Amino acid sequence: MKKIVLTIALALVVISTFQCLAAEKENKTKEATLNGLHLILDANSGSILKMNYPGAGTIMDSKPDLAGMIDLAYPIKEFEVLRLASRFSQGAAVAVYPDSVVIFWDRLGLSRTNFNIDGKVSATVKLVAAPDGKSILLTAKIINLSGANVRQVIFPDLSGLLPVAGAQNTYFRTGNFANLPFVDLAKDDTKESTPYMIDAANYSVQYVGSGMMRNKDMVVRWMDLGGLNGGISLFPKRWGWDPQVPVRLRLSELEPKLRMMCLNDTTIKKGETWQSGEWVLTPHQNGWAAGMAPYKAWVKQNYKRYYPLPKHVREGIGFRTVLMSQYQPADPKDAIFTFKDLPKLAAESKENGLDEMVIWAWCEAFTLPLPKPFAHLGTEEDMLTAVKECKKLGVNLVPFITVLQANQKTAPRYNLKVLDNKGWTYHTELIPTRNPNYATYMSTVQAGPTNKLWQKDVLEGLKHLADIGIPSFCWDQFYTTPDPEPNMISLAKQIMDVSRKRDPQSTFSGEELLNFELDAGLLDYTWNWDGYMDRKVLTSAFPSPRINCCISSSPLVVKKAFADNLYMNIFPRKAESINGSDYISNYPELSKALKQCAGLKKQFLSYFIEGELIGECLLTKPLKEIHTCAYTLPDRAIMIIINTSNQKQTFEFGLNLAPWIQSNGGKYKTKQYNENGEIVSEAQVNATGRLKIENLNINEMTLFEFINK
Repeated sequence: MKKIVLTIALALVVISTFQCLAAEKENKTKEATLNGLHLILDANSGSILKMNYPGAGTIMDSKPDLAGMIDLAYPIKEFEVLRLASRFSQGAAVAVYPDSVVIFWDRLGLSRTNFNIDGKVSATVKLVAAPDGKSILLTAKIINLSGANVRQVIFPDLSGLLPVAGAQNTYFRTGNFANLPFVDLAKDDTKESTPYMIDAANYSVQYVGSGMMRNKDMVVRWMDLGGLNGGISLFPKRWGWDPQVPVRLRLSELEPKLRMMCLNDTTIKKGETWQSGEWVLTPHQNGWAAGMAPYKAWVKQNYKRYYPLPKHVREGIGFRTVLMSQYQPADPKDAIFTFKDLPKLAAESKENGLDEMVIWAWCEAFTLPLPKPFAHLGTEEDMLTAVKECKKLGVNLVPFITVLQANQKTAPRYNLKVLDNKGWTYHTELIPTRNPNYATYMSTVQAGPTNKLWQKDVLEGLKHLADIGIPSFCWDQFYTTPDPEPNMISLAKQIMDVSRKRDPQSTFSGEELLNFELDAGLLDYTWNWDGYMDRKVLTSAFPSPRINCCISSSPLVVKKAFADNLYMNIFPRKAESINGSDYISNYPELSKALKQCAGLKKQFLSYFIEGELIGECLLTKPLKEIHTCAYTLPDRAIMIIINTSNQKQTFEFGLNLAPWIQSNGGKYKTKQYNENGEIVSEAQVNATGRLKIENLNINEMTLFEFINK
């Protein structure tokens, strides 16, 4: 009897074993949930097939042959296009733990199976629930045990991303812009293809992190893809001169899904191991600002401010730029303003809410030792008198310093030579207005920032100005490099050490060029050639510098810049002349908008200097042709709304207040203000209530304040 029982038991074990093996074989996916993010992975290839998160819903849904995780360039003589990637692989070991997932590929698969490679390339990817309870930490390790070099690593490689808020409302957002990739990258059959084998305009777009403040650069390494219902944020734990990782977006022409590729430019030679460092993936409900907390913590950990932001810069709406000449001292018509005109300009600036004034073209550019002012504008004593008189009026006068490059006269001092006419020769009467082949007056060669003699000349010249009572400087081309000291950062510190001792409220600003992460600790505000751009992320994440927005005449841009807490650079222009050549009073609508915004900034100052900028995140859906930006304090918030369309608008909008403002019972008191700061209505609203705006005029602004009852 016992033998029969044992035989039956053994048979059951065998049957159970075979059933388990069959089930394991049939189980083609592995599932895990890390800090609320539900993941489905291909059990064979190790690629991510799906991502789901509350609020955002399904963030990713990819087919096995298109799914991503890691992807390598592996050029060989016979086929330079060859790639190794998770989606080409089989037999991946996928281990799921309570707080992590580990995927190991002993041999990454090839994109073409007809080629043989010597040896193998192995990889390990880990996804770990971060201690913050919000994020997932992604790392990759690659071991090259083959006979060829790996030349590029795409990691993270997120493929099959969906428009979680619909194509028209799902944004890719970073430090310098916000765009609609599911719209902007979509194939457009109404347009001619570019004259090339691949229609690049409809193929992909690349962005670079932590670089220059140009249209298509990210400036910072953080990015977000999503809508007001939720999405994902991503950034690498890198800073300063750590290698930048360009991000490439590609919208599939086969299905409306996006691939987000982080391109690590590296070479992994035979026998070498490559480590990715940590990437932080933060899924979130609600708008993009909800995904920023880990990045803000990273910024706070690394950001170093050398001197406090001057009070008037921190609290003000902007500054004014004045062009005093066109650098032609022999021309009797050259002087646009003289030093004696500056107090009048300062009085007008103060009247319009501007308490900083930058003067250009006051001396010969690209010249060291630092020259005296142009004689046709006045003497150095006249300049100092103007600084003092402007100070009495409440306006800080700042000379623009243009010395990074050397002109033909100065270049030999640094054993340099100007070899061509490339430079900054410009005049309204030149044809073309900049660098025609017959005009070479301001042709240059770069002299700084590491040349020791150049550094000595710069420091002596600016120290002289500070010593006589002109301690503020606006730097042309703030060109930080990774060179050891002396470099641009060490020079800037020395300049600020001198100027802040002379006047603790003096300013140091400049044209930001190469490394915002490091320069942010030095510059009080930027002077970059940019009009309005969506830079809410920069302002939200970094305490400084104030990010400038150049405005010549538009009252609408004034209001948008105010709403986003950008630092306005006002430089009205006379007809047929250059920017910064006219009085603000000749632009009455511009003046009116400036005065309104200056008053509102003072009225609601605590929101701008203590609150958190969250953009349009108080809304449930974006408002088309309506500009919105909100700021939160623990128990209250303010939202600025501007009609940017070409017609009067009446519209309703839904609110999403609970995630952003403390509430007792989900009720809030709301006050609506007009653009003069006057209350026009008061009411009570629920956390998910709706509001209506009647007849908002073209370019008109209104504000709503929400207060926890």
